[in-house]
Amino acid sequence: MKTIKVGYARVSTGEDKQKLGLDLQKRALREQRCEFIFSEEESGTKDNRQEFSNAMQAAKYLAEEGYHVKFVVLKLDRLARHLVRSAMVIDDLQHYGIQLVSLKEDIDTSTPGGILQYQMLSMFAEFEVNQTKQRTKDALAELKKEGKVLGRPRIDPKVEKEVCRLYKRTEYPIAKIVKRTGVGRSTVFMIAKRNNLSRRRKSLTI
Repeated sequence: MKTIKVGYARVSTGEDKQKLGLDLQKRALREQRCEFIFSEEESGTKDNRQEFSNAMQAAKYLAEEGYHVKFVVLKLDRLARHLVRSAMVIDDLQHYGIQLVSLKEDIDTSTPGGILQYQMLSMFAEFEVNQTKQRTKDALAELKKEGKVLGRPRIDPKVEKEVCRLYKRTEYPIAKIVKRTGVGRSTVFMIAKRNNLSRRRKSLTI
């Protein structure tokens, strides 16, 4: 079975281009004999990166065509900014039988050592998620102990009354209610539901 390597390079707008520029990354990927290289300047926090999506789709397509595919990056954080997201990407690749290679961390999930590193990464990612959940829980408990109100701020009763008054005028568009009262569209519907208001005229345009 022929092995095909798909390389991905990324740099964020605020990163030091001298230390981790696209040219440096692409050169490293070419040295690894990547047949396909996708690159872009995008934040690692974005999930909808165009070239990243293209690279993933290409790797999956080649795997489905019967090739042994390796997805190669210079560093693990090129996949995503956060460890949890990186672990999810690797899981997705693994599902298609695609191995990940990260050059700086010396990770290759086609080897026993690489699989062990991947398993450790997954455990750390799970630990990170649990830590975040616990910190959030502790912070909310502390705020509650201090008597601080949690959740959304209460809507001014006068504003709510005005929303109700306008909402009852079924010919009055929702967009105008939003503009006049300064609350969001979803808040208008929330107030209407809370006050058991309904607009049933089929000819109404909102």
